[in-house]
Amino acid sequence: MIIKGGILLTPFEQILNPVITIKNGKIVDIEISDDVCHDGEKIIDAKGKYIVPGFIDPHTHIGIHRLEGEGGDPGVEIFDVLTPHLDVVDGLDLFDPAFNDALSGGITTFGVLPGAYMSFGPSVERINIIAGQGAIYKANKREIKRRAFLKIALGEHPKRFLAEKKLTPTTRMGIMAELRNIFTRAKEYSTKKDKKYDPKLEALMAVIKKEIPIRVHVHTVRDILAILRFAKEFDLEVILDHATEAYILKEELKDIPIVYGPIVFSKRGTELANLDSSNLKFMKNLQFTLTTDHPTIPIQYLDLLAGLAVNEGFSLREALALITIKAARILGIDDRVGSVEPGKDADLVVLSGKPFEPDTQVIYTIVDGEICYHRGD
Repeated sequence: MIIKGGILLTPFEQILNPVITIKNGKIVDIEISDDVCHDGEKIIDAKGKYIVPGFIDPHTHIGIHRLEGEGGDPGVEIFDVLTPHLDVVDGLDLFDPAFNDALSGGITTFGVLPGAYMSFGPSVERINIIAGQGAIYKANKREIKRRAFLKIALGEHPKRFLAEKKLTPTTRMGIMAELRNIFTRAKEYSTKKDKKYDPKLEALMAVIKKEIPIRVHVHTVRDILAILRFAKEFDLEVILDHATEAYILKEELKDIPIVYGPIVFSKRGTELANLDSSNLKFMKNLQFTLTTDHPTIPIQYLDLLAGLAVNEGFSLREALALITIKAARILGIDDRVGSVEPGKDADLVVLSGKPFEPDTQVIYTIVDGEICYHRGD
């Protein structure tokens, strides 16, 4: 495949009239030319258009919670507060229409986590303390990494959920005590030579060895500080998810990856009292990316959230980085995706105009060198 003409815009550069050559799903060459003839199986003329890296949403519930809803609790076990051995892939519905919705919005890669999304209406944030292990997928339904991180939750959501189910603990202190208990047991389990197999403790071994991070559902300053203490105590890699009040802790969080958002949502509940997209302007020096938390916000609107960053003083390239290379780094796959460079996966989006403009449309979404979405088809 050859993509030629237009403007190639990445988090690092802007190139006029590029000629991007793709073979075997990879970007193999980027030339600069006004009019060069190339032979290829498919030539896309991007004259007058923008070419950008495929967008990435690190935190979704695609394939677990459909937009139209589903009975029961498909993303969490409701009578067990600690389930690190659960694997989100085992519950994944590859026929969820959200895979196609992602493609229509230029999203090519996303994280899939157990747990529940947020709702504008009834309380549906049903989540236990450790919900299970998440994965990374391409929008073409290709699995990138299974068991990529461990989902943990602090704060009001697990407190309320456990209280409703008449389970313990129901306090922040109790939640942290449960975490310390199981991680202490996991540390001891990791050093035993002759041990009885325990599926929960076995599932924590990759976390203990720092092979995968914990992904922590957290909103408030006090819960953020609690998990930072915990991660230091057990020497764990940590990524903060949602992190509504992260902008207050700029010094403490300067080296901590953050998946921020969704930044547009109803301010219901005490934890969301300080939710406001204007907080983005205080986070410029933090290592963060943006999320829709699909289906909280449908995934195809990820670019609208990045557009709000432009409104808060981010340059076009800085806003683009939030949903491309910075998201790839936080997921640990920036050697493959997140930018347009030779050797990387050919995940590209051709836009009708400048990114994040209200009248700009996705014309092509290309994943692994194949056209997976073409507007009008």
